[in-house]
Amino acid sequence: MRIMTFNVRCQTENDGTQQFIYRVDFLCDTIERLHPDVIGLQEIRPAMRRMMIQRLPAYAFVGGGRAADRLGEIPCIAFRQENYLLEHLETEILSLYPHVPGSRYGLDQSSCPRAMVSCDLMPADGGTPFRVMNIHTDHVGVRARELEIAQLLRSWHMQQALRPMPTFILGDLNALPDSPEMQLLYEEPHLKDLSQALPGTFHGYDKADPREKIDYIFASDDVRVHTVRAIHEKRGDLFLSDHDPILADVEMSGASEAV
Repeated sequence: MRIMTFNVRCQTENDGTQQFIYRVDFLCDTIERLHPDVIGLQEIRPAMRRMMIQRLPAYAFVGGGRAADRLGEIPCIAFRQENYLLEHLETEILSLYPHVPGSRYGLDQSSCPRAMVSCDLMPADGGTPFRVMNIHTDHVGVRARELEIAQLLRSWHMQQALRPMPTFILGDLNALPDSPEMQLLYEEPHLKDLSQALPGTFHGYDKADPREKIDYIFASDDVRVHTVRAIHEKRGDLFLSDHDPILADVEMSGASEAV
């Protein structure tokens, strides 16, 4: 099975010739060529999602937005709908009030609400079901990110207690591997960072020096990784995004134990 995490960079005129509207064909052509089974997408807005749905009809796109009207940016999950059946879906706002769209932790958090989307997928051929969680944490506050990652782990533990299964945690965590907030994930005994050996993934359209490793694929310990790589490609002067997507080929050994 092939898993991808991809911050596609929201549509903004500030990006000039690198705006999403100019990159979308290149981006979707690359997804079609790489043929991931499941993608965790960050910085998707409703109009962007509509464009990708039209361009990538083989994929279902699920998840709600983070703003009070359930619009705004969506950390959505896309999966190949011929191959997988959706068994459970939840959008959780990263705050003390996870079911109140637009809510925030506050403290040192930016003005942006944050969200995560999780879904349980069953292979259409009756194989092993698995869980996917996609998250985009705050870009400003260390304490906010700690609370958001802690909430992610609580949610995962609760879901595993109800129905254990192999899990993938995808996302732009806006934190370097040695940061204190990332230690919450690295110290979790039943999770491993499949992307640990990769170089920096955020490059700001090749302007960030050094590049920052802030994009990750974590998996439960019953997942075996065969290959993992960052995709850094251009079409003429166009980049895929200001982040490199990460692509992992994996194999699941079976159902996880409750954690």
